[in-house]
Amino acid sequence: MTAHLVLVELAQATDVGRVRGHNEDRHLVRPPIVAVADGMGGAQAGEVAAGMAVQALEALPLSPRPGDLKRAVDRANKDIRKAAAGDAGRAGMGTTVTACLLGDEGRMYVVHVGDSRAYLVRDGKLRRLTDDHSVVAELVRGGALTEEQADRHPQRNVITRAVGAQSDLTPDSFQVPVQDGDVIMLCTDGVSAAIGDAAITRIMLADGSLADAAHALVEAADASGGEDNATVVLARIGTGEPATVPEPVEFVPPTPRMATLPRPLVEPTHRTGRSPQPDRVLEHVPRARSKMLLIVAAVTVVVGFIVGGVAWASSRSHVVQADDSGQLRLYNGLPYSPFGISLLSDGQVIGVPAAAVLAQEPSALEEGVQGEGEATALAVRLAWHYGIPTTWESPSAAPVPVATPAKKKAAKTSATATAAQKKKAAAAQAAARKRG
Repeated sequence: MTAHLVLVELAQATDVGRVRGHNEDRHLVRPPIVAVADGMGGAQAGEVAAGMAVQALEALPLSPRPGDLKRAVDRANKDIRKAAAGDAGRAGMGTTVTACLLGDEGRMYVVHVGDSRAYLVRDGKLRRLTDDHSVVAELVRGGALTEEQADRHPQRNVITRAVGAQSDLTPDSFQVPVQDGDVIMLCTDGVSAAIGDAAITRIMLADGSLADAAHALVEAADASGGEDNATVVLARIGTGEPATVPEPVEFVPPTPRMATLPRPLVEPTHRTGRSPQPDRVLEHVPRARSKMLLIVAAVTVVVGFIVGGVAWASSRSHVVQADDSGQLRLYNGLPYSPFGISLLSDGQVIGVPAAAVLAQEPSALEEGVQGEGEATALAVRLAWHYGIPTTWESPSAAPVPVATPAKKKAAKTSATATAAQKKKAAAAQAAARKRG
């Protein structure tokens, strides 16, 4: 009889990174369930979708059955779509989900959607359990890209499946045999894409606790540039006492990330107080100057609101359009340039020429500004239909010329004529020698 396995050691860590202004990752550590989710859709949308997915898993019974994981993800998919339909600011929001349930008889049940990942560490080796649902992963599986090329591909962040992005969601659902001493690692792509499997293996095999490993993983993701939110959940399987849920590992970056406000022109000390000093009369401020200051202050406030509103709208907006070279890109921002200042990011190359799309379905490029989820879905569809080759043909050898009967006869006649000429020339040379 198989020994009863439990989660004997747990660790969790998350970090906003150096670039993002907020953390859209969510995770769950509630034995026997562990999960991570990476939201998409911008501020107050991506984290909402990820939170709804985690809440659906957290609402499962204390002793869940294997099929409960998939049912929770299906329920989250419907809830997220309903919430997005009722709020224009959350249109297109979605999330990845990778969840594991330690069941009876030495089985780990996994449900997976998106490009977050689950790994198994056993006997000094790291094994990836999940397949990424992304454009570059499909290219790798089709043989068009290598793993190394995929790590540098401009479409590596474009996913093809997400909870909340489609009504007919099909999660990957499978089970894995586990044993005493195994470690399950779940992470968002802010870890896996940032440092790669080799670095993950090195960190996971180092001496120390799972808390040490969790801290080292998010630290390595930060050191690589911290371009995305980074979240990791670790669980060791064994036959001892079940572990209690630990506090998240706190990662303190080596340098502060929050920009500090400029210091005031006048330090607020006792010298700046409003009460008059003895034997001194405060100067009278002219009324016209006071009105001008009020006008300037009012204009500054209005301009600040306008700039802030434009910045907020840009952060929530995405658009698919052609760049100067005629290639389609997925841009974050608004397609306008007030005062010559572009409100678009550099954009992600989709790998599709605009001409190819315009020739087949010009309406696809007339969608305009969209939410992140909708624009990403459009970019994925265009990349899939117009950018991914359907066949990969090996180069053929140069054609071998075929000799026809007419060509053979002509060649024979030419050879006969050449021989006769050579014989006549030899006879002429012999006659010349006799005369000499």
